[in-house]
Amino acid sequence: MAKNILIIIFLYSTILWAQKNNDPFEQLYMKTMRDVAGKDINRALKIADSMTAAATTPQHRGRGLMLTASLYLQQNKNEESIKFAEKAKTILDTSENIDLKAKIRGLLTSEYRIIGLNNKAKKYADEGLELADKITDEQKKAQVKSLFYQELGYYEMEEKNYRQAIQNLNQSLDYLSKIPDDKINLGKTYQLLGENYLELHDYKNSDIYHLKAIEILPEGYIGSALSFIGLGISKTNQKQYPDAEKYLLKGLQYAETSDHPAAKRTAYDGLAHYYDDIKDYEKANIYRKKYVEVFKKTETKYNKTVDKDYNKIEIEKDHYANWNSKKNIVLGIATLSILSLMIIFIMNRKRQKEEYQKFKSIINHYKEKEEYVLESRIITSEMEETENVEQETVTEEANTESKQMDIAISKETEAKILEQLNHFEKDEMFNNPSISLSFLAAEFNTNIRYISYVVKKHKGADFKSYINKLRINYIIHKLNTSSKYRKYKVKALAEECGFAYHSKFATVFKSLTGISPSTFITFIEQEEAKNNKK
Repeated sequence: MAKNILIIIFLYSTILWAQKNNDPFEQLYMKTMRDVAGKDINRALKIADSMTAAATTPQHRGRGLMLTASLYLQQNKNEESIKFAEKAKTILDTSENIDLKAKIRGLLTSEYRIIGLNNKAKKYADEGLELADKITDEQKKAQVKSLFYQELGYYEMEEKNYRQAIQNLNQSLDYLSKIPDDKINLGKTYQLLGENYLELHDYKNSDIYHLKAIEILPEGYIGSALSFIGLGISKTNQKQYPDAEKYLLKGLQYAETSDHPAAKRTAYDGLAHYYDDIKDYEKANIYRKKYVEVFKKTETKYNKTVDKDYNKIEIEKDHYANWNSKKNIVLGIATLSILSLMIIFIMNRKRQKEEYQKFKSIINHYKEKEEYVLESRIITSEMEETENVEQETVTEEANTESKQMDIAISKETEAKILEQLNHFEKDEMFNNPSISLSFLAAEFNTNIRYISYVVKKHKGADFKSYINKLRINYIIHKLNTSSKYRKYKVKALAEECGFAYHSKFATVFKSLTGISPSTFITFIEQEEAKNNKK
């Protein structure tokens, strides 16, 4: 293994001899990320393993592990990525290389942000920025700081603060201007800027930055895939259909070559909407099915290990800080505060009792009927604003509901659709975020009026309420039978059962059950603790 790595290093070092950094390990790291990872991820992982095996210093060994962690992160294999990154950090902390110590914290910041452990992500971000200020080489300092500002851009994107994200990414560009050789991160920053402008419907700037990213990034690199996909979505929205299809298919080609699930999902979704736009519903359904297949394969990506002790410490720190900041006010108005607290306590106890009774009612109902949700209290019109359905079927579905009394359907057709709906429920296809009446009509080889009629007659609800009820039943079952789901954030639970927005999921959950998802989880944990004591 060591012999092989020396040969590889020699070959690449002869190609890259003119680069400023003469360390062959560093050259091989960059060569693998730039030229190999996007085309053959398995070969890239073998190179990373060889680098680690051949390393004779903490710096080189840590760099090899860091490469492995980065490659796993590219594949959305978060658990493996974190394992190797933490090992790399432990080793690199014994070296004298400050910029690598900062960079590994940047990687860990990204990894913990992705899985939702924001306390750990923030801890590593603070440590990384503190280390960056100690780097004496101005170019290395600029590179590290550019990465952390890039990470801050990611945070703001997740919160949908796109203009603030653009500010952070422009700050990253300022630092990257001092290191013109770092094409990977420059291209990645351009791609992220393009993505933010796309979210703001500023298609002109979105196209400019996506094209800049494509021009700079290596062919096949995941950032190139995302830039082509972003261009395709932008062109679809601008009704520039020939360019839209060309860019989307090119992005899909790169995404499939690099085996990047998130990029593939984005490409499939973009192509489905593109073909919907040009009325080619057959192709739209093909890509929608591909989207669902990838979605099912990656739905466990939020299955993560939570550091309970760490979170407990952070919560206690927050409680102490809040109390300390309010101490003087409490002392000044003690009587009024105590009275207010008593009122709040009584009201909370009453509310908790009512919520607990609702919880017990749901659980007892399940034991009797093998179904969780008691009744649908959702008003369909309240849900339509953010429902993720195809634009061209909204009017059709509304008309379908108003024509239920005029429909003529044979008993054989009705029975067949009912059987297909039962299979639809069994296969849990309702968790597809793009599900709609038109989608099922294509799947069942029938029309939307028949499906709507059968759902109304046999399921006792309109189509949207029917889907919402299935999704909430599904997620309650998961929460009640698997402890790992109780560790998920509300956003992850929403994605698990097909909701595009976590706020929408929380609204539907409470409307159907009478309590919030977090309260429901708390009661389940309490019941489990009681049973364990018996």
